[in-house]
Amino acid sequence: MQVTEAGRSVFRLLSGAERVWLLTAGVATAAVLIAMSIRTGSPLDGPLDVPWWALAVGFYLAEVAVVHLRFGKDAHSFSMSEIPLVVGLFFVGPLELIGAQLVGTAVALTIHRRQPPVKLAFNLAQFAFQAGIAVLVFRAYIDLGDPVGPAGWAAAMIAALAALLAADLLINTAIRLNGGMIQASEVFEVFGMSALAAIMNTALALSAVTMLWSHPEAVWLVAAPSLVFFLAYRAYVSQRAERTRLNTLYEITRELHGLPQLETALATAAARACSMFDAEFTEIYLFPNGRGGTPYRTAAGPGSRREVMRSVDLEPQNAMWRPVVESGQALLLAGLDEPLPSSSPDAPHVTDAMAAPLVDGGTAVGAVVVANRLGDISRFDRQDLETLQTLAAQISVSVRNSHLEDSLARVTELKEEQERLIHSKNQFVASISHELRTPLTAVVGLSQELASGHQSLTEEERKELVGVIAEQSIELSSIVDDLLVAARADSGTLPVHITAVDVTQELQVVVGHLDSPDEIPVQGSSSTTWADPLRLRQILRNLLTNADRYGGESISVELTDRGPHVSIAVKDNGPGVPPEHEESIFEAYERVGGAETQPASVGLGLAVARQLSRLMGGDVTYQRNDGHTIFELTLPAVGSVNSLQTPPS
Repeated sequence: MQVTEAGRSVFRLLSGAERVWLLTAGVATAAVLIAMSIRTGSPLDGPLDVPWWALAVGFYLAEVAVVHLRFGKDAHSFSMSEIPLVVGLFFVGPLELIGAQLVGTAVALTIHRRQPPVKLAFNLAQFAFQAGIAVLVFRAYIDLGDPVGPAGWAAAMIAALAALLAADLLINTAIRLNGGMIQASEVFEVFGMSALAAIMNTALALSAVTMLWSHPEAVWLVAAPSLVFFLAYRAYVSQRAERTRLNTLYEITRELHGLPQLETALATAAARACSMFDAEFTEIYLFPNGRGGTPYRTAAGPGSRREVMRSVDLEPQNAMWRPVVESGQALLLAGLDEPLPSSSPDAPHVTDAMAAPLVDGGTAVGAVVVANRLGDISRFDRQDLETLQTLAAQISVSVRNSHLEDSLARVTELKEEQERLIHSKNQFVASISHELRTPLTAVVGLSQELASGHQSLTEEERKELVGVIAEQSIELSSIVDDLLVAARADSGTLPVHITAVDVTQELQVVVGHLDSPDEIPVQGSSSTTWADPLRLRQILRNLLTNADRYGGESISVELTDRGPHVSIAVKDNGPGVPPEHEESIFEAYERVGGAETQPASVGLGLAVARQLSRLMGGDVTYQRNDGHTIFELTLPAVGSVNSLQTPPS
């Protein structure tokens, strides 16, 4: 038990090729043992001796004229090798038959199909084993009756089917040991087709044997039905492969058009192309910025390699896609022996490839490259190239659809931006209308009252009306000033006249003109700053008005000398600004806190304050500290250590 487990552990450590080599050694040993057991056998006592080399030629032709049926990454070959095998059972000795099959198939597999060493060794071993099994079974039944009668026919048919069963078992075992998988339904399908072909081939061979036994000159009559059968079988396999390919192409097309993202669509197309064409790897190149720009590569294979829209730096003169993109035509690139351009040093050698352009608007914007046919049964041909062109056309549609989706997304984005601007404009018009109407109504109404009833009004009443008119006119002037400043600041035409300004004095002027029931305390010492007096008063008025409208009941101003700068902080005990709006409040026409309970405003006060402060070398910032909302204005100080002594330019 322990030895068995140790053996299994060692077996698991072997690669697929190493496992197949072990199987080959075992099959070859079995074939040698069978050959030794039948080495004394002689040909049947017939009227004709067929030289072994003629039989070898028959095996060679049978292996050259084969049809292939692929399942996954593995292929099954169907030949007419039963014809020379059955003829050899009747007319040559056992060892000559095994030798003829080895020589004929070895030449065909080496020269025409150029199989790799491990596959060549396995096939030769299983052919020798297959011939040995056929000889054993045939010799066991041939003595039951007439060699060219029913007994001989049955012996040949059973021998051919036994050899086929042995070959199928060995091939399926090799596929599994090499990491491949075949579904049970496929196993039975392959064996059924192989058995039908073996029965037909054996029947043709028995006809040839009967003619050779009695009328050797008429053996050519067997050639015509053999050729027709071969052509019909090849046509069936070809149609089956084409149907499978069309179904796969349909599935790829449906997947491509059902995937919203270009990256996912390209990765899917590359992976499915490997499966469709039995290729080692597929690469899709895109040139978003034209052929002179950096290409992006999406790749599937070899092995587990996967790339999706990876920027690559390729040498154009060595790239396989270069002639395809330049000509705009699909090309077969067969018989190559060069590394994949600009891949890693251990990139696979490209021995067989084809490429098709991706076209958008009549211009090649990329290419699809499919390389290295798996197995040894065939190379890419014109039919494969036509299918690749169809696939490339579907990928091109996906590329165009992606660009269209990007354009539609951009149009949608612009439409939403336009709707936002229209909504913002409507809000602005509504706000400015309210803001202008309120003081303007007061000015017009009170002016009419003063003009029509001035004789009946007392001096005190006239003074009160004039005072209200003056206050509302100042409010109206402030709104217009903010609008003009915002417009000219955006266009870069707003002039500022910098001079030394007493902050305390300007602050007292602004506070004195505010329509506030409570006195606003000012803390800190007097400071002098570089500023435009008119614009400084406009900033202070906007900050204090904002605190009065949206802040708490307690408002104060704190002056601080911060070395090279003077700080004017307007504080209130209001609720403050939500964190997500701390920057948006400085944008034009934006209103956040208090919008539902406070009078509507244009939403320019803070934006204008920041614009003006930055024009004068300062800034306006917001912070929340110890339950207080603080809007801080900083401006260059005059006369401070390490500060400017002349107005900033």
